[in-house]
Amino acid sequence: MAIKTSWVLPPHTIGGLDHIGTQGPCILIYSQLLPGITNVTDRARYYSFYPWLIRSYAERDSHRENFNAFLEAYRKADCLFTMIAERHAQVMGDDAARHGPAMVGRDTLNDAVRLIGEGKSVRLSTYATREESGERYFANKLGGLGQYYAGTLTQLDILAVVERPWLSYTHERGEPIARAFDMGVDGRSFWQAVDADIVSAQTLDALQDFCPCCLPNRQGERDALLDILFDRKSEFEAEGVQRRKSLALLLHLAGALQAAELSAIDEPTFRAAVYTESLADGTAWRPPAPLAHTRSAWAYYVRNDLMSVAMQKAFAISLTALATQPAPPTSIEEFSQSMASRPELVKALDKLKAKTFGALCSSLEAGAPALGDFMADGHELAWAAARVSRERQQLDREPAFLASVVNVLALLRMRENQGAPAYGHLAMDPTQLQDSPINLRSFRERCVKWNDMALSAVVADLVGWILETHLRVALRKLRQSSTATFRIHPTERGIEAHGDVPVPAKTNPRIRQAIKMLWDVGALAREPDGSGDLRATAIGIQLFEAAHA
Repeated sequence: MAIKTSWVLPPHTIGGLDHIGTQGPCILIYSQLLPGITNVTDRARYYSFYPWLIRSYAERDSHRENFNAFLEAYRKADCLFTMIAERHAQVMGDDAARHGPAMVGRDTLNDAVRLIGEGKSVRLSTYATREESGERYFANKLGGLGQYYAGTLTQLDILAVVERPWLSYTHERGEPIARAFDMGVDGRSFWQAVDADIVSAQTLDALQDFCPCCLPNRQGERDALLDILFDRKSEFEAEGVQRRKSLALLLHLAGALQAAELSAIDEPTFRAAVYTESLADGTAWRPPAPLAHTRSAWAYYVRNDLMSVAMQKAFAISLTALATQPAPPTSIEEFSQSMASRPELVKALDKLKAKTFGALCSSLEAGAPALGDFMADGHELAWAAARVSRERQQLDREPAFLASVVNVLALLRMRENQGAPAYGHLAMDPTQLQDSPINLRSFRERCVKWNDMALSAVVADLVGWILETHLRVALRKLRQSSTATFRIHPTERGIEAHGDVPVPAKTNPRIRQAIKMLWDVGALAREPDGSGDLRATAIGIQLFEAAHA
């Protein structure tokens, strides 16, 4: 038998994300709670514009003979849509956030709109080119649709892949939305502008009805989108019900904030409210009974994210310390024990005034801020916010700060309803958590193990758990994608740190995008008093009332 020996290239090393797998359960939770809205689907009108674009192009080229011709026209149309929104903001001079933010290719196309505002004309083809260029609006050949919206619109059965590489709209949902969009715009003039290629201020101003700010006044289009977002026709089964309830929860919170004369709804406010059932002024927030399970489910998301940030901070501290070791430790266990015995850490742990982890949890029952006092120093929400802030991401990496991590983990343990499942009523199958060994279930089990352990022993076990988990997660990623994300390397010399130290980060639960969607469809609007606060409109109140009835 012939044996051939060849060189084997090492795997490609990348920065990577979620190095210890703690963010995975968070993603699973918010994917359940807000299906049909993602971290990159920011504007509601793209849900109607893209099926309209595909349908109206098909009317021009029913034979679908030249996909490259479609791509050229599509990319110009994608650019034009964004330029219309930016130009409308320029002309109106009002709240710019209603027009251009999060439009596809906006950063590049802003320069084009600025030139147009100076009285010049530009060519759409300059920005729609597929060749690499500083003026190219988007690298993906299908622009914003291919990069951001296609998957979601397909999931919602608005678009469908019928005959690759062509995308098509569905007759059940895509066509009604496309027709509704068409009723409110001058499609003929739009395509004339695409064909002409040269765009001026006059061109864009004549097409202002395409601006996303017009959506609330286009009743047919708006209602078609609301039917999907709020599943008003009960077509999306459990996913539609859950999306409706999460959106209704946001609308209820917006109303509660208005009643309490507090600042507008945003993601941090939502996180705090669902986790503590309180507003910033201490007012209790109790959503209606039909939304109680949804509020509780979001609270488990926040709890997992808080635990994740704490674990990431411990990981960063451990890597920083490992990189400065005079000699590589022979094992993770040896390194973990040496970390726990560092004099500065022992001193910091002594300041917690608890002999065991269980005793620390007990002391926090009386000494920690109340759950609703989330603005107070020492509250877990305030602690996590500081850890992910730009000002502190690179700080607090000395070993002594592990005492603060242990304290916040004890706080999370103390807050836990130990009589309920670790994820409450959420459907979290154990197989879904296999890729995330550190999760709320395993954290609960670890806390039981830690209960009678000295705090220094807890630190040693925590560091070892995190580093072992990192190796497991990195090996899985290597197997699945052939890319290396290792931050520690077991070598013949011992355990060595490798690469940059990842900074702690929270997950993005799609709340910002959901708020923007509600604003786009007219369920939220700015206060007329000039404060800029978003409040529920009459339509928003109607949607809320119907959603929790």
